[in-house]
Amino acid sequence: SMQSLLEENFTDKIIHTYRDDPDLQNFIDFAQQKFRCCGLSSEGYIDWSKNEYFNCSSPSVEHCGVPFSCCINATDLSSRLVNIMCGYGVQNLSVAEASKRVWTSGCIEIVRSWAERNLYTIAGIALGVALSQLFVIYLAKTLEGQIDL
Repeated sequence: SMQSLLEENFTDKIIHTYRDDPDLQNFIDFAQQKFRCCGLSSEGYIDWSKNEYFNCSSPSVEHCGVPFSCCINATDLSSRLVNIMCGYGVQNLSVAEASKRVWTSGCIEIVRSWAERNLYTIAGIALGVALSQLFVIYLAKTLEGQIDL
């Protein structure tokens, strides 16, 4: 299926380069917070063990952890400060224990089901953009025909 193809081809690459590419890191953090997910594949938060910083054998302080964007309560509501250490050590916990601190489901499945629920909206926006582009092309061709050389 499309989902398993995405999981196989992108999970390792995206998880591996998370800290190396700031744009990708910001995108992953945004997606994990927006969709309340952690990791990409059906393994969920365990995907982060494939990252050199979050791997349990890493000497980093983040070993056996996940990014703060996986945390259920990363932001303190009173101070508006983000606890970037809230995901530390989560990979050592059972799924039941981890689910009290972080989102445990992978993002691909959650984004897929979101897209399914919003299919008509997404299709409508895509059609609107395509039609407006065609209209602009029509106007450009009309203008081109009116230009005398």
